[in-house]
Amino acid sequence: MTKFDRSSPALDLPAALSDLATADRKTLVGLWLKLVGRPVPANLSVPFLRRALAFEMQCAALGASKARSITDLQRIAAGRSSAASVGGRLQPGARLIREWQGRTWTVEFTEAGFVMAGERFASLSAIAQRITGAHWSGPRFFGLKAGTGTAAGAAQQRSSGATAPARSTPPAATSQLEVA
Repeated sequence: MTKFDRSSPALDLPAALSDLATADRKTLVGLWLKLVGRPVPANLSVPFLRRALAFEMQCAALGASKARSITDLQRIAAGRSSAASVGGRLQPGARLIREWQGRTWTVEFTEAGFVMAGERFASLSAIAQRITGAHWSGPRFFGLKAGTGTAAGAAQQRSSGATAPARSTPPAATSQLEVA
């Protein structure tokens, strides 16, 4: 098995991950003790042990925060939105207002996710689909991505002095962000 060294993990990560697939339980347990620093939990299957070790190795190699990943997974398991799905830009209390086909929709971002008309949603994309009946990128639909022809893109263009391009959404569709 390829040696995985925490001091220079990026150099040998691909080979070490590949070797996990063929390693026996004894080798995996030894690697677990080295990486995690405590005994393997009882009754942990070899396939799961391989996945857990791959996660540990990737965190070490790529500098990912294991604690943040675990917190994010717990949020998802509890039915709330992940930090990644929010993009880290919205704070609890932020409201998104979107006009679509003559109707104004208001979405509030809370600790538990997104709330529209009293119903909780895990993502903006789910809300955009509910509103339009078609699959949309939620951040694009609500104008959180620049250059989409919605409020965020228009605001960015106004501040840079650029002229407005053709809109990617119908002229009646506007979006704005309010922070409480």
